[in-house]
Amino acid sequence: MKKDQKRLNTLNLYDKEKELADVCSALSVKTRREIIKLINQSPLTINEIAWKLNIPVSTASFHTKVLVKAGLLMVSSTEKKVTNQKTISLGNYFYTMNLGDTRVKAKIEPQKHTNTINIPIGSYSDFYVESPCGINTPQGILLISDTPAVFSSPERFNAGSIWLKRGYLKYDIPLLDFSGSKTTAIRYDDKSKIISLSFTLELCAETINYDHNCKSLLTFSVNEKSACQIKLNGDFGERRGKLNPSWLQDNLTQYGLLYNVDIRLDGTYLNEKKVSELCVKDLDLTKKDILTFKLEVTPDTKRKGGINLFGKTFGDYPQDVVLNVTYLK
Repeated sequence: MKKDQKRLNTLNLYDKEKELADVCSALSVKTRREIIKLINQSPLTINEIAWKLNIPVSTASFHTKVLVKAGLLMVSSTEKKVTNQKTISLGNYFYTMNLGDTRVKAKIEPQKHTNTINIPIGSYSDFYVESPCGINTPQGILLISDTPAVFSSPERFNAGSIWLKRGYLKYDIPLLDFSGSKTTAIRYDDKSKIISLSFTLELCAETINYDHNCKSLLTFSVNEKSACQIKLNGDFGERRGKLNPSWLQDNLTQYGLLYNVDIRLDGTYLNEKKVSELCVKDLDLTKKDILTFKLEVTPDTKRKGGINLFGKTFGDYPQDVVLNVTYLK
């Protein structure tokens, strides 16, 4: 084999046994591994290698020759006539080891595509709330705070944050067979090939002003089926939310935490932890073009708080509710 043919060569037990044996033999001795570590820092002469490792020059020369033969080290082109003054540097060859048959094909990852839907927090299609409750827009508190009727206002679509002590918010989202726009080609989306529905939203508990010890329980449902319960630990307000308008008082709720509910083929995950067996096949997604999801405060003797839901203009995260629908191509 010519010298240059070793460059970038893959050593394989099936068809490069000799080369593999040379490299393994060269690396089997501790002194040789120590020499490689030294040379990795900077090129050295045989005398310098012997001095740094406190071994005889003849020993250093012998081990270096083995490493050079295996292609792991090389003698530089500026070598001197005196043998033990040759400069040794790292070899120019790159080796990998494949311990399996190269004929075995790599696993092909399935092709997927994802449609992202941004859902304004005020675009709910149905609700039931009990006082205390309210809606903030970037311009101020919407109408009269703590009045459930405010949730019917057309101004709700501009909501930056919503709070309620008891009740629910329900959202209807179109899940169509085709997607596209003026700038993209129309694409057929086969609902039978949906492998994941991933919801991301910013939430915290709700009480008067704020209280980091306040706890509440939220039930997250999709197509009228309970996906998971989210335990909200704290109504946060010790600092201002990163996005909050200047008019929002410092003593009120300021921000939440980001939660991800991901319904997959094998169950439902909350922030990457499996929390229920509800999977995408249980949602009957092919039967209609509307996907519904509901956020409902769950009555609980130990968790008596309500919820705060943040949109893209309040809290810490510049987003409303984000739904990622992933399809298998």
